[in-house]
Amino acid sequence: MRARWIAVSIAIAGAAAVTAMAEERRPASLIPILHEDVRPPPSGARARHLPPDAPAVLGEEPAAGRNPTAIRDDGKILPEPEASPATVSEEPIHGRGGFGAERHTENVPDDRTRGDDTLHYIEVFNPSVVPFKRMSALDAVRSDYTLGIADGSESELRVTGAPTPGFDRFWGSVLVDLRPGESVPIPSVAPEMRIVSYEVEPRIQLTFSVDGADNFYVRSDEESARGVHRLVFLAEADPHYFAPVMPRGLRVSDVPSRRVRPLPDRVLGLAEEAHKLLRLRRDMPLEDALIRLVAYFRAFEPKALRDPTGDIYWDLLSQQAGVCRHRAFAFMITANALGIPARFVSNEAHAWVEVWLPRARASRDGGWIRIDLGGAALALEVKNASGKSMYRPRGADPFPKPPEYSQNYTRLEGDISGLSANQIAEAQSPRTGGGDGSGGAKEPGAGAARSAGDSSGGPAAPADDPGGDDEPPLPGPAEGLPALTEAQLHGKRRTAIRVTGAGPTAFRGETVAIEGVVTGAGDAGLAGQTVVIYLAPAGRGGDGARIVGHTVSGPDGRFRADVEVPYEIELVAQEVFASTPGDDAQQPAISQ
Repeated sequence: MRARWIAVSIAIAGAAAVTAMAEERRPASLIPILHEDVRPPPSGARARHLPPDAPAVLGEEPAAGRNPTAIRDDGKILPEPEASPATVSEEPIHGRGGFGAERHTENVPDDRTRGDDTLHYIEVFNPSVVPFKRMSALDAVRSDYTLGIADGSESELRVTGAPTPGFDRFWGSVLVDLRPGESVPIPSVAPEMRIVSYEVEPRIQLTFSVDGADNFYVRSDEESARGVHRLVFLAEADPHYFAPVMPRGLRVSDVPSRRVRPLPDRVLGLAEEAHKLLRLRRDMPLEDALIRLVAYFRAFEPKALRDPTGDIYWDLLSQQAGVCRHRAFAFMITANALGIPARFVSNEAHAWVEVWLPRARASRDGGWIRIDLGGAALALEVKNASGKSMYRPRGADPFPKPPEYSQNYTRLEGDISGLSANQIAEAQSPRTGGGDGSGGAKEPGAGAARSAGDSSGGPAAPADDPGGDDEPPLPGPAEGLPALTEAQLHGKRRTAIRVTGAGPTAFRGETVAIEGVVTGAGDAGLAGQTVVIYLAPAGRGGDGARIVGHTVSGPDGRFRADVEVPYEIELVAQEVFASTPGDDAQQPAISQ
């Protein structure tokens, strides 16, 4: 069956404008250098460019008690932070608790669902991961909805002494108040973070450990380990955590049940009612379930609860009300009840979720990914970030971005203080390489449709993973995209999808609003349908189309997606297409 395409076109602004803007923002400190520093420059000095083939670490080989001189990140050198006393008056001392250093082992959900005031965040990592420093991770739910840590026992971590090829590296610098044999909570950049090396002043031997929810700790068993010490450590993490690849060819039921923390019966019963509301099932494609979950919880709004029932989970979920902590709390319960492992992660300024996903046909069984659900605050104040580089994931966020999510502090939009204009611009631009000399992920073959998670050159799905026969159809307009067959339509109700509008012009790297509607019999709107958005060069009948975003239709069948225009997209007018894979009752459809 060949569909007729009626497309809405948008113009993509030329490279000259983008280049001019980039040059205008570029500080003199980013001019390429022709030599390698042999000693670190003073604390706070800006990173400088390195050649593409520069090594991952510079100076001495890393080890316990010995850091390298500098690391390479995204084509720049980041010198080792100085092992000095507190550099800002607000810098927390880990081990004493208090703002920025307290590890929460419990979280009780609240009904204060209006927007937050100014949020305050203290950065300890370089490159900066603002506002996603991991301080507290919770993976258990009690019958009264209190979140906790299922297994608080600690497992010791080995200091690896060598960087892992393909991983992203970070300097950490924290103050810790040590006592012999007592574990001190410290922040992390990812749940499966590795410690490559460390130095501490005054000098002492340290042991790193992690609990069942991947909260990190440090301790010393030496009798002289007393008082405040400066700990500078080199850490690394799998880039898939920051730039997840959507799972293809898997269903929710394929996720190992042993990975999911059990829920109390009362909580599970209400979560199953939520699944009906969101049209979620265990036999549905895992990719589809994640898209629906993220789209729904990112659409929460900061507003007062109306006529509360007394059940905080149901009130938050059914009214889509709350800020970051409410979204993360309700998402965690809903996902775990469905069979998708999820946990609540937070720091002094923000809360988000982590989801464990299988990696089909990959070398290991799976891993955690970070999913930001957004939040609402008047402003974000960042401390201790002066002169630091900004971490940039290796791929774009592959999940829907409803209007309620698009403009918020987690994307460094709005009133942000403590970061320079150059830092914000850097954080919002795509990564140029892999950070380890690899130059980033390779481009797919010509004509291939790329997922939004790959649109900035991020980690791609394994080359030998073609999906599976159970994968839902992603009907597309032309060569390089799956065709819509009669077999996929048989026995299901008719579905139609239309693109009704798009922003007329967009710069590469910016977002453009796409609107449309999904309808069924009698042109009635269909709610909860997954929508895939494509861009294709105009006038070519859809050839060269690429996936640029996902969203979910609302109660009236209408959808809106703020999609990011890929930086490497061809500088010609682009046509907008949309498709929906349908479900057990509704046919898949392509816009026509």
